[in-house]
Amino acid sequence: MWPGRFGPRGVVPALPASPPLDGNLRVLDGADVLLVFLESYGAVTYDAPDIAAGLTTSRAAFDAAIHDSGRHVLSAYVESPTFGASSWLAHLTLLTGVEVRDQDTYTALMASDRQTILAPFERRGYRTVGLMPGMRQAWPEGAFYGFDVIYGRDRLEYPGPEFGWWAVPDQWALARLDALERTKRPRAPIVAVFPTSTTHAPFGPVAPYVDDWSRLLTREPYDAAEAARAIAARPDLTNLRPSYTRAMAYDFETLAGYLRQQTDDPVLIVIGDHQPPAAVSGASAPHDVPVHVITRRGEILDRLLAHGFRPGLTPARPAIGPMHALVPIFLDAFSEPED
Repeated sequence: MWPGRFGPRGVVPALPASPPLDGNLRVLDGADVLLVFLESYGAVTYDAPDIAAGLTTSRAAFDAAIHDSGRHVLSAYVESPTFGASSWLAHLTLLTGVEVRDQDTYTALMASDRQTILAPFERRGYRTVGLMPGMRQAWPEGAFYGFDVIYGRDRLEYPGPEFGWWAVPDQWALARLDALERTKRPRAPIVAVFPTSTTHAPFGPVAPYVDDWSRLLTREPYDAAEAARAIAARPDLTNLRPSYTRAMAYDFETLAGYLRQQTDDPVLIVIGDHQPPAAVSGASAPHDVPVHVITRRGEILDRLLAHGFRPGLTPARPAIGPMHALVPIFLDAFSEPED
C-alpha cells in the first residue's frame, strides 16, 4: 500500500516550481519521439570493470547499428533522484521537470494539476502513448500524465512464454509498439514513454534475442527449447552482477536491432531511471545514470552539444545536472526560437 497524500507531519509537502513546459517542437518536424526508461541502467555499467567488459560486445553492436543507419548519438550523465529502486520517482521527475526524491512529494505532485512534458506534444498534434508491459493492474495514476493510450500487460496481449515475474520481454514490447502504433498510416506523430522491465531486479530470466523481428508477433515468438533454457537460467541472488550484465546486454542488443528495423527517423532517448541496487553497484556508488539521444537531425544534436552532451555512447563526467533539468534542455533542442 502506498503512503497517503500527507507527509510525516500531516501536511502536504511544498512542491518545487515547474519549468516552462512549452516549445514549438518545429525542429522535430513531426518525427516520432521514443523515451525509453532503461530500468536500472546506471553509471556502474561504465565504472565497474567487470560489468563494462561484459557489455563490450553488445554496446559495440548498439553503436554499430546507430552509425550504420546514418544516425548519431550524444550522451551525458544526469543525477537520478533515487537509487536502486523506486523507479516511479525518476519517471515522474523527468516527465514533469520537478525533482521527486520521496513518496510524499510524489503523491502531492500526482494530486496536483501540474502538466508534464507530454503537454506541448499534445498541443502540437502528437498522440501520447504509454508502453507499460510491466503494468499488471489498474493504474488510475496514469490519468495524471495525459496519455492518449496506455498499453499495459493485458492490452498488449502477450502470448507467452513468461520470463519471470515481469513476463513480457523488452524486444517483444517494442515490436508490439510498432505494430499497434508506428506502422499505421495515416496517423499522427507519436511520443511514447517506455519503462523497460527485462533489466528490473532480479535481472532474469532473460528472453533469447530473436533476429527475425517479424516472428515476434506470431503466436510462437520464441523457439520452445531456447525459451525453456532461458527460463531455467535463474539469477543467482547471492551474486546479481552476472545476471545484471546479461540483462543489460540483451537490452543493448534489442535497441540495436530496433534501430535497424526503422526506415524513418524517430528520435530515441534512452535514459537510466536509477543505478541498480547496492548489491550490484556498490554502497558508495553515485546516483549518476546515462542518457543517450539518437537521431539524424543535426539541429537537435547541435543544441544538445551546447547543453553539455558529448558525442558517442560513453558519457563524460561531471553530470550535466539533476534529471529534472533535462526537461527544458529537451524542449529547447526540439524547438526553434520564436520570432
